[in-house]
Amino acid sequence: MLKGIKSFVIIFLLLIGLEATAQKTTVWIVRHAEKDTSFANRLNPDLTVVGMQRAKDLAAYLQKENIVKIFSTDTKRTKQTATYFNVPIEIYNPKSLNSVLDFINLDKQDKSVLIVGHSNTVLETIEALGGTRPVAQLSDDDYDYLFKVVLADGKPTQVNIFHFGQFHRGGNATMK
Repeated sequence: MLKGIKSFVIIFLLLIGLEATAQKTTVWIVRHAEKDTSFANRLNPDLTVVGMQRAKDLAAYLQKENIVKIFSTDTKRTKQTATYFNVPIEIYNPKSLNSVLDFINLDKQDKSVLIVGHSNTVLETIEALGGTRPVAQLSDDDYDYLFKVVLADGKPTQVNIFHFGQFHRGGNATMK
């Protein structure tokens, strides 16, 4: 009986040790904050005042996440959304996520990265990372979604959805 308990304890401790050494990368994915739409033909708009506040809210929400790198498309609005982080920003092409995947696979250390994209690239990026879309689509006024994609060795990709900053359809500020 005692031998069986010792074996169970040893196996349990080994499993805990393996779990503790399993490496994971947390990828936070967000659509850029509110953009200036006052000029319908403007190709590369800045963020609005509300959008700049949302960018600050994003940095506050993720301040304890130890983001080591940010990937942004090459537009003003995505780079401005990432402006309140003191982290290097690398420009990426959302149609080719090679630079993002290379960085994730560069070493197997635990790390967190942020990807700032667009309403028509965020969900596709989640799928490219092996996750399932947590919502069917993003509309042009969906600005408060924040997606957490956890990539862990030997485990299925986990996708969680959060809201941050001012609720995008009005109402009270939320940070769930």
